[in-house]
Amino acid sequence: MMDRRELIQKAAMLLGGAVSASAMAGVLAGCVSTPEATSGKQTFFTPSEMRTATAVADQILPRTDTPGAIDVGVPAFMDKMMAGYYREKQRSILRAGLERMDRDAMTAYGQVFTALSVDQQVALMKVYDREAYELGRRNINNPDADPHFFRILKELTIVGFCTSEVGATKFLTYAAIPGPYRADIPYSEIGKAWAT
Repeated sequence: MMDRRELIQKAAMLLGGAVSASAMAGVLAGCVSTPEATSGKQTFFTPSEMRTATAVADQILPRTDTPGAIDVGVPAFMDKMMAGYYREKQRSILRAGLERMDRDAMTAYGQVFTALSVDQQVALMKVYDREAYELGRRNINNPDADPHFFRILKELTIVGFCTSEVGATKFLTYAAIPGPYRADIPYSEIGKAWAT
């Protein structure tokens, strides 16, 4: 089984190379997704925000032949992480972004985000994902720049899924190749030196 640091590294690869310090702190402190957590009381999200965050997580990692984000408890993980490990600035950015999602959905389709069809939700999410990518690209040399709200949602979804039992065992793979590190092997046992 992978340890928490390996899970963070794998999730970072899925996110394009970086995981926020807040997400790392939460995972290293033991915050993981569990299906049992879905019935718990929310500590950060309002009921409306939780519905929107759940819909986003479901579109990012839907159920297929394996469980999806909702099945493994990602929404509860998101709530716990935002309440306990993200800074107030990040919380404000996310809250404003969730409000924006409903405003944009009302403007474009006449309904709140959670009432939209899957195709409509995905269309809006693609806009936010492009914005998040462009903002990240512009701020690549400024690690203290504020993140886009969709980057926070995506990070929470992917890290939450990767830290779940299903994500860590069925979705991610772990192969200890080329094997354990042994620095004290006599050269005579190896026979020749390897470049990699």
